[in-house]
Amino acid sequence: MLPPLLLSVVLLALPPGVDPTLFPDVDKVSAEEIELAGLASLYQGRILHEAPHTIDEADQGREAKAYDLPRNLTYLRVYDLDLALPKIKQLLDDKPALILDLRYVWADAKTAENFAAALSAAGLDNATVHHEGEAMPEPAKLPIRDSKETKPVPVVLALVNGMTAGPLEAWLAAFQEKESMLLVGTTTAGQPAHYKPIVAHPGYYIIDGELLPVSGSLVGNGVKPHFPVDVTPQQSYTEYHFLENRDDIATLLRRDPAPAAAPAKPATTAAPAPIPQSVPVAEISDPVLQRAVDVVAALQVLGRLPSSTAPAVVRP
Repeated sequence: MLPPLLLSVVLLALPPGVDPTLFPDVDKVSAEEIELAGLASLYQGRILHEAPHTIDEADQGREAKAYDLPRNLTYLRVYDLDLALPKIKQLLDDKPALILDLRYVWADAKTAENFAAALSAAGLDNATVHHEGEAMPEPAKLPIRDSKETKPVPVVLALVNGMTAGPLEAWLAAFQEKESMLLVGTTTAGQPAHYKPIVAHPGYYIIDGELLPVSGSLVGNGVKPHFPVDVTPQQSYTEYHFLENRDDIATLLRRDPAPAAAPAKPATTAAPAPIPQSVPVAEISDPVLQRAVDVVAALQVLGRLPSSTAPAVVRP
């Protein structure tokens, strides 16, 4: 039997008429913690039980890597979006089609805005977002490409997943709404916001500002790609990190398993998480990247893009 004073506190936290003995160790949980957990359940993504997504320490300061694919297509794997912006601007200026791999990429409000400005300057339809909450700065007006510019607007596809996070999500949604960028993959994290820790309750974080596209809040929902790909988080992780140990990107585009595994090349960067031993190398492919390449192929068939049969190569 709980002490009378403690029992009264517990009864305040539980609905009337509920027997507290049916909730093991409820006496160790304060009424405020129960209320916080209830709010977190009701308002998905606005109160978090764990720290919000941010840039991985291993990816901070890591250079983006570009690959030339068949069909006159360039694939850019991004780690640190702020560091990758100069290369993105260059590729937007030089290439008719660009696949940006933004899986596992987080970006703060300023970096995401600079990314959006680069897309807009390249001629993509001017996306619109707005902010709510004092902690989220008001977005600047994006630049517009010179009307005298005759170079075709590049086709841009972004690969995303549940670890694509931060205010970047709002800009990706805004460009997708304008149909000026194509998203491929799985739904993003649903954290296009700024969070602060709840000091009185370590481990809890509460939203205090967010960035929104015209369609409304993405908090707790994320961006749903126009071209969804049915992969589990484990599959996505394995397929994405396979390329970290080798430069054989063509392997990831095979639709059928290869008869034998190609020998791995030595890693040139910090060693990523190993591929699970239960997955034969020859059976690994990247259906998200493959879907993006298929979209480009369809656009070329429709005459929207020039085609090419150049082999896949890696560039520094």
